[in-house]
Amino acid sequence: MNRSGDRRTIVIFLLTGFIWGSGFLFIRVAVAELSPVEFVFARTALACAVLALVMLVTRRHWPTGFDVWRRIATLGIVGCAVPFLFYAWAGQRIPSGLSSIYNAAVPVATALVTLIAMRQERLGGRKLLAIAVGAIGIVVVLQPWRLDASDFDLGGQLACIGAVLGLGFAFSYTRKAISPLGLDPIGVAMGQMLVCAVVVGGVVPFTSTGVPAVSPAAIGSVLASGVFATGIAYIWNFQIIERWGAASASMVTYVTTLVGVAAGIIVLHEPMAIHHLIGAAIVLIGVGIGVQGSRGTVGLGPAAPG
Repeated sequence: MNRSGDRRTIVIFLLTGFIWGSGFLFIRVAVAELSPVEFVFARTALACAVLALVMLVTRRHWPTGFDVWRRIATLGIVGCAVPFLFYAWAGQRIPSGLSSIYNAAVPVATALVTLIAMRQERLGGRKLLAIAVGAIGIVVVLQPWRLDASDFDLGGQLACIGAVLGLGFAFSYTRKAISPLGLDPIGVAMGQMLVCAVVVGGVVPFTSTGVPAVSPAAIGSVLASGVFATGIAYIWNFQIIERWGAASASMVTYVTTLVGVAAGIIVLHEPMAIHHLIGAAIVLIGVGIGVQGSRGTVGLGPAAPG
């Protein structure tokens, strides 16, 4: 094994987890001044530009053909625009650290969508256990028996669950409809962001109240979210998968959740209840069970934050 190459992979693995974990903080700061639609449009437009530039510089193959773009469009709308908007809307209502805890359930949601909606695999014992453990963790976080006394907005938490299911669909649909085409993964990510930016951008004129006065902190958050969390980190993640395999790469979920919770508490001084941390630990146990049984498939991979 090339030790220098492996050290480099470890570094970009940790950087990816740090950037994706910080992504929820970026969302929280940005949507304090921008609408969710404006933020998602700016974020995906920037990410599309970064990925397209990489495609040009590295002379990669661009996606072509009606059927290819039909599938990428489905991925861009259901697996990108919908969850990104849900996360941005939730960012106005609940702490960023809580959003990162819900995001940790994406690998479990992917398994659930793959097994039930896509009907791609049989319901094996390990994956059934992973889904069950992850569901228990979500229940502990949400505490539906205490909704009247909840300190956090129920709608925001349900939006996170909707985003998690959307990202679960994205991974499952990618495996079923995109991967067999043998497309360049960066080209797929670029196309996905392009579709999302076009669709969400078409809604901006009907939801915007004019040119907003945005602070440097909000501008920096948009730039960091688009260029780094949605652009460069995607490229790094593909490199990690190529080096270590999808199952090992999906372990970035642990780093992302840890950073997301810590950033919310340290930077934004957000409150965090003990049952949120317990639920997060249970969810991550479910992720670990699922990853062990994934055999390097994409179905239990991580996800960038909304």
